[in-house]
This record gives sequence, structure tokens and C-alpha cells, in this order.
Amino acid sequence: MLASGRLPQDDASPSPPDRLFAAQVLREEAKRAGFVRFGIARAEEPPRHALFADWLAAGRHAGMRYLEGTRDVRSDPRTLLPGARSVVCLAAPYAATPWIAEDGSHFARYSRGSDYHGGLRAQALAVVAAARARLGDAWGARVCVDSTPLAERSFAAAAGLGWIGKNGCLIDAEHGSYLLLAEILTDLNLPADAPVAESCGTCTRCLDACPTGAFVEPGLLDAGRCIAYWTIEHRGPIPDAWKAAIGPHVFGCDVCQEVCPWNAPLRSLPSLAATPPSPPPTRAEILSMGKGAWRRRFGKTAVNRAARRGLQRNAAASAGAMRDEASRPGLEHTARVEERGLSEAAGWALRQLGARL
Repeated sequence: MLASGRLPQDDASPSPPDRLFAAQVLREEAKRAGFVRFGIARAEEPPRHALFADWLAAGRHAGMRYLEGTRDVRSDPRTLLPGARSVVCLAAPYAATPWIAEDGSHFARYSRGSDYHGGLRAQALAVVAAARARLGDAWGARVCVDSTPLAERSFAAAAGLGWIGKNGCLIDAEHGSYLLLAEILTDLNLPADAPVAESCGTCTRCLDACPTGAFVEPGLLDAGRCIAYWTIEHRGPIPDAWKAAIGPHVFGCDVCQEVCPWNAPLRSLPSLAATPPSPPPTRAEILSMGKGAWRRRFGKTAVNRAARRGLQRNAAASAGAMRDEASRPGLEHTARVEERGLSEAAGWALRQLGARL
């Protein structure tokens, strides 16, 4: 979203603000808006872009074809904001406490509460608005979140917000990896920050703990072997081997972050929410959800990315993998639904429970 356009300057146009002062103002306003990390990178080809191109060429992105379609855009942030010179990188934390249903079904931690895309974008837009009030309007800006084709982790690492860990996540020494990222592209020539040293050392806990061995090498994920891909991004039927691998995970997987030593201190902290969120629904409850119940429960959350039938497909696969008898009625119903991914998963789960179809 373009926070503000700007016509080419003429003699009557206001001058852009002093670059050092502008960086200071943006930093102050980012902190005021609730971001815990701030850094500036140059608006140029992102670091590690060659690795990203190789990753695509090797087919490691599985069915996420949109990554192919936006490869050229991702190579240069100036395609998102003509004349961009700086990438202001921001990070906000989310609760490190697990989000688990009463039957043991796991949801990715970031998915609790309202969809972070809107909230994070609003926070970053507030930074731009407050900075404009102090600096004037003689600069252009565009706010980005992860739905924008920008290599946000690479830029965040370049801006010193943290380092890219062996699990592929951005890791900060104080806030771990449970961070949501946003960016402000701007045509201001702001002073770039220095990256921080990679601090994973010899630790390989994330690689060793991955339930499906999804890491080809440190920092290099094969999405086609990742539970988060199958339960969030993939559409349609899930191959039987991956249904079994899903285990208790019905939306995303946090295992490679859960075992990270940099996240260990965060697990003892209270939830960031003023009121602790209620537990997510069980597999049986998910399988019985109608459209109205879905909209009320997940319509404005990040879980909506999977859509109702997608989450029910995941719940069915998880029910089979975990031999969840409580889900049998829901499985028997959804096995007859005209949605191949769901009905196929429900039929597979019933066979795991010993049903004769």
C-alpha cells in the first residue's frame, strides 16, 4: 500500500528531511508504535537472492507457484516503490506460549488472535504518518508485510534485526524467532545499519528435531517436506505419507522454533495478550464446523489462509495419524463431502481407525 505518492520536485517543492534526523524520527516512532526492533537496509538486490533463485530452480518451493511469478519483483525493491533507496525493517513479537487444543491438536503460535497482516500493516502505517507529521511530506513510502513480494527476512538480517538461523527464521538474541516482520520502503537515503553476527554456532537442534527432515542443509528448507507447507499453503489432497507425518499439527508447525535455545527464555514469559486466548478447537470440533461457525471463529484470523475445508482436511489427516476416535463421527460425515482433499483425508483417517468403507 502506497502511504503517499510524490510528484517530481521542482524549485517550489519542499526539500527532503536530513537523513540522520529522518532515521532518528522513524526509529522513535517505530518504538512508539510497538515495534521491538528497527533497522535500515539499502534498497537493492536483497542478500541471498542468488540462493533464492537456486532454491526455486531446484523446485524446493513445492506448489507455491506465486514465488516463481514474483521472482523478478523480489530481486529489486524499487519495482515496488520507484526511486526507493532504503528499506526500514521492523519487528514485533508474538506470544511464545503454545496454542494447543484440548485434544492435543497444535496450531502455529502466530495464528492466535486477529490476522497479523492487518494489525502489523496498521502499526507500520502509523509509523509513517507520525514521521510525516514531524518530517513533512517531501518523501515517498510504501508499507509492506509478508503478503508483499519482498525478501523481508534477508533485508531484516541486512538491517541488523537479527540473523538467519539454521531453521531459516530470523533470530534476535533478545526476542528469539517469534517475530512478525514489516517494512517501510522509502525514497529517503537513510544511513544503513550493520548486520549482526550469526550466533547459532554448532547447534543443530532445529535440524535434528524437524519431524519430516525438511532441511536439505542448514537454512535451506524443502517446502515439499514441511508440515507448515502441507497444512497452510497446499491445496487439494495430501499424499498419504504426509498425512501420517502431520501428527498433531492441524495448522502450521513450530517444532524448529520450539527447540531453539534462543527461544527458551521466552517460553516462561506471560502471553502478550491482555486476556489469554481461549484454546483452539479440537479436531472433532473443526470437522463439524459449518460456514457460520467458521466465520465467527477464524474468519478474521491467519487460520483463514487454509480456508474451512483446508483446515478440516488437516484435522482429518491429524485424526488418522493420531488415531483420534473422538473424531470418528466427523470423519464419517466429511468422507461424503464433495471436496476431494477433505473426503480423501477423512476416508484415509477412517481406515487408520479400522473402519470398513
